[in-house]
Amino acid sequence: MAGEALEPPQKGVASVAARRSKRWSYYPPRRPSDMAEAPVPTGTSRIVKYLGTESRANAPDPVDAELRRRVIDTLAAIAGGHQFAAAERMSAFVRSSFGGGDATVLDGTGETATPVGATLANALAGNILDVDDDNAVAGGHPAVVVLPAIMAAVESEGGTVGDLLDAFLPAYEIAVRTAIALHARTGMYNGSGSWGAVGAAAGVARAREFAPDVAADAVGIAEFNAPIAPVMRSLALPSSSMTKDGIGWGGFVGATAADLAERGFTGSGTVFDEIEYEGLDRTSLDSLGERYYLLDGDYKPYPACRWTHPGIDAIAAQVADHDVDPRSVEVVRVGTHENATVMTERRPSTPSEAEYSFPYVAARALLNGGNFTPADLTWRAREDETTLALADRVELAVDEEAEARYPEEYLVRIELETPSRTYESGLFGLRPLTADEREQKWEGLLDDALGPGTTATLRERIEDDDLPIEELLAPWAP
Repeated sequence: MAGEALEPPQKGVASVAARRSKRWSYYPPRRPSDMAEAPVPTGTSRIVKYLGTESRANAPDPVDAELRRRVIDTLAAIAGGHQFAAAERMSAFVRSSFGGGDATVLDGTGETATPVGATLANALAGNILDVDDDNAVAGGHPAVVVLPAIMAAVESEGGTVGDLLDAFLPAYEIAVRTAIALHARTGMYNGSGSWGAVGAAAGVARAREFAPDVAADAVGIAEFNAPIAPVMRSLALPSSSMTKDGIGWGGFVGATAADLAERGFTGSGTVFDEIEYEGLDRTSLDSLGERYYLLDGDYKPYPACRWTHPGIDAIAAQVADHDVDPRSVEVVRVGTHENATVMTERRPSTPSEAEYSFPYVAARALLNGGNFTPADLTWRAREDETTLALADRVELAVDEEAEARYPEEYLVRIELETPSRTYESGLFGLRPLTADEREQKWEGLLDDALGPGTTATLRERIEDDDLPIEELLAPWAP
């Protein structure tokens, strides 16, 4: 038996190089003769066709500018996240396990790793502050899962900003539609890594110009092996960033799935093929190339769970309108939808626990006069006695109107009870950031981590499609 092959050579499985193709053609999959007389595209083949044919030139005018803003926003989140201990630990793990590659770990050291390793480090860092982009349709964070994988692939291929954007657009749209399909299929609130892995695999396949069959295998492998990422457990029992939203692992799975597909591993289709679940693929796929969920994404102003943001704004309004002294507040009543009321931790021991603690976020926001920043996630802030005493006076309850309007809207009502009177805010919802607020957010994360002028440099470079990606990432060089 020594040296004897246990299986015959696989027919049709070519070398890694041969499984790439620069010709994006579409071939309907074969189907058993008893299922249909003529080939009918499956859901997976439909997203693969879209992946290879989507073009920024054919998309509505706002899409291109929005893609470029999303890249800057995600890089800002990554830069900010790499300042925290969880990212430092992950970068050390990646260096020891995946070091020596040609993709940059964006922690400012200039060190590189394999593309899958850099994806893991940067995707995890991008969600550490929970300030990365949010998409209400998906119920999570598409960009921070897919972009690190695409960025690493483009960098390792010696590609350009244009290559990055060309892969990012279909990857984002596929990720959101995977979220829609998985949530309908499972009836569960799956975290961003569970469905973002499919978008990451798709983005890498586009960036590396996989043939359609190889791209189909990549997304199939990613979908089958993606983390489950039970969000509600993470909200109720927040721990480290590894069990937060599955984002680092989702990006890693997507990038790895693409590598495996290129080496001849095959997938088993995706959730989009399960058409027996009525309306599943029609709901998610018919609008490909026409409906751009990218334009529905939000920019997060505060480094905390999105459900807390209306509460921060409600507190800011109360402080501004009534000059409320935080020391005089005896009770803070938070009324919101039921899912948000599970975020009850009052003694957060990690940044993730702080982000998922409504009492802590409300207390810090009140002490800050209606703001919440990355400084509020540090150990000094988490151990501040005044903060913890105020967090103990925060009460969470289900607000009937907020519950009735969820999940289409995230609404919060705040009451501040003092010895002299009670201040009531009314219902507050999410608000879009202005262009100036976006710039301030990016400068606060990028310029603080990498030096003054970093945001301005990236804003200029992201506009040049022909710019090598390594020059876009030059601010991370030591």
